[in-house]
Amino acid sequence: MKFNRKWAIAGLIVALIAVPVLIKKSRGGGATGVDLAKVEAQQVQPSILASGVLAFRNEVDLTAEVTAKVRTILVKEGDTVEQGQTLLLLDPEIYNNAIEREQASLRQSRIGIERQRDLVALRQKTYERSRVLAEQRLIDRARLDEDRNQLDLARADLRTSEESMLRAESVLNDAREQRARTEIRSPISGRVVSLPIKVGETAVPSTSAFAGAQLMKIADTTEIIAELKVDEADIAKIDIGQRAEVFAAAHPDTALKGTVEQIALAPTIEGQGRAYKVTVRLVAPDGLRLRSGMSVRSDIFLGDGQRRPAVPVEAVVTDTDEKGVSTQSVWVQRDGKATKVAVQVGVSDDRWQVIEKGVVAGDTVIAGPTKTLRLLREGEAVEQRKPEETDAGKAAGEDGDDA
Repeated sequence: MKFNRKWAIAGLIVALIAVPVLIKKSRGGGATGVDLAKVEAQQVQPSILASGVLAFRNEVDLTAEVTAKVRTILVKEGDTVEQGQTLLLLDPEIYNNAIEREQASLRQSRIGIERQRDLVALRQKTYERSRVLAEQRLIDRARLDEDRNQLDLARADLRTSEESMLRAESVLNDAREQRARTEIRSPISGRVVSLPIKVGETAVPSTSAFAGAQLMKIADTTEIIAELKVDEADIAKIDIGQRAEVFAAAHPDTALKGTVEQIALAPTIEGQGRAYKVTVRLVAPDGLRLRSGMSVRSDIFLGDGQRRPAVPVEAVVTDTDEKGVSTQSVWVQRDGKATKVAVQVGVSDDRWQVIEKGVVAGDTVIAGPTKTLRLLREGEAVEQRKPEETDAGKAAGEDGDDA
């Protein structure tokens, strides 16, 4: 019983395969029904999928350069600011005290210099008197040498006091510079996009992510870019100037046109994977609300986008010999017969395969069905199959699957 069932299934499969052939021969055609396509110039651009975030081109995170409490905040989030505008004031009290202390030290240095200059003048006169007396042999040479030494020492002390005054002036300037840093000014023109600090909190000069480290973020919102992460397996295919389409999560149906303008030389490591940051310059439509930090996905198109002779991807047949060498070919319809032609392929996308050599625009290639392509023989008569044959073939394939 099992033996008879196997034979029945086999017979059914043979019948399903033979029915389309018998139908075709009964109509007197004698040619294999195939899908034909012309070799035509197509714009073939394969793409690489990448994800990332939007970012304003010019964003500045403002952090404190001195430690002090926040006394006054002069702007609020969303405000437009100009370069050099005062945004925030820190408490300058401790720096005012430092300035007063250094000013007092500078005054002491100046008083000391005046005293040293008077002493130098006195030592100079004493030495001149001793020199005259020594010439008259009224004092010995030892006294003259001692007075000359006292004059030299006084001059050295004066130079020391002058250097001390210069140091005191430098320290005073540093204290004034520290106090000036309690006034936070905008380094660029733009908008306040983040303001995490509050009055009374202590600003801390640090880039770490703890309270007081970041005062606010200023961004030029007139220009936005996409910062994408491209897998290391695909980064070699990316070049400056390639076209890209970016889709923001907030506007999934709107393609933002852009071009690649920068490719990172060093990767970022996340877990076990490596990716390279690719910056895409965007042209955003007017009225589209885009914000920094929005998640995006992008298609980066490879190649130059020029139109080249191409065929449907299913028309290309790949053969591999015993040594593992692969060759590509297509079946061409010439004078109603199938001829296999070796081709050299170029880039491809989901639909089209560029043919660099082997066929030219205007040739007619056989694009399917896939099963027929596998069974074609050189010189076999072929013709464009009719719609009803296409439907019969699909039905036969479905019945064969069920069997």
